Amino acid sequence: MRVGIPRAMLYHHYGECWLEFMETLGVEVFVSDYTTSDILTRGTVHADNENCLPVKVFSGHMFELKDRVDLALVPRVVSEEYGTWACPKFLGLPDLARSLDPDLPDVLAPVMDLGDRRCLWVKDWYRTARALGASRLSAAAAVTGLLENLARHRLQSRAHVDTGDMKIGVAGHLYNVHDPRVSLGLLDRIRAMDATPLTVDHVLRSRARYHANTLSRKIFWSFESRLAGTVLNWSRSRSVAGILFVTSFACGPGSMVGALLEDQLGREGSVPLMTITLDEHAAEAGLVTRLEAFIDMLRYSGRADTRVGGAAVRAGGGPR
Repeated sequence: MRVGIPRAMLYHHYGECWLEFMETLGVEVFVSDYTTSDILTRGTVHADNENCLPVKVFSGHMFELKDRVDLALVPRVVSEEYGTWACPKFLGLPDLARSLDPDLPDVLAPVMDLGDRRCLWVKDWYRTARALGASRLSAAAAVTGLLENLARHRLQSRAHVDTGDMKIGVAGHLYNVHDPRVSLGLLDRIRAMDATPLTVDHVLRSRARYHANTLSRKIFWSFESRLAGTVLNWSRSRSVAGILFVTSFACGPGSMVGALLEDQLGREGSVPLMTITLDEHAAEAGLVTRLEAFIDMLRYSGRADTRVGGAAVRAGGGPR
């Protein structure tokens, strides 16, 4: 039995946890390759035109699993935080995967509802483990390991190293930001401009949740709430010189949260914010031009920070 996992969507959030679950069961796992132009093109051809870019990328990765695996693991993610819901595309992703092509591998779709404090959703993963031939003891051990890994994952923030003279907050879904083909190498381009990119996973969830709760309107989408709280944390603490809000074309939650943040940050006197919208037609030249202009503007306006003796110092200025 060989199980495939598309390297797309929430794989960039929880992929390591899913992999360890399968490996604990002794199941051979195959993960599709990194996104290429061919994968993106194939997904665009087979997906509905109204779908957002990440769903088209996911569709392309599903076809990468064709004839290579017996089953595909596509969890149905209901929520990532208590009191919130996942984007509808996560809720319906297994159904979309099944509808792409009748020749694609069958889909395993255990429910994952991190907002359920009773963790009743783990019964689905136990049944999945049993369906894959695991004993009761092995299935229970795999489920326990999954819960422990998810708990550690939610408490961690990504360590970063200061490599440039300024920090740039890159606010966007991890499957957009950390996929070099989708983001057109955005993070590496920022580093090449002698700046340090910080992503949403650099900020603790507790800090993001605190700032998100200060908004006058509650954001009911799990990740968008975390994203908004992260942006507010960066802006209010002045821990970054500027913020790039990265969204994808046809992303409903992203467009609404982007407008909400622009309004909120405008009233608070935020650090500079620029929105970058990605789609399958995005060209590198346009991205590079906007990125260079944004970073040059930050640098020449004296917002670039460097560390001298542990004190935050503005380029060309004194300590803050």
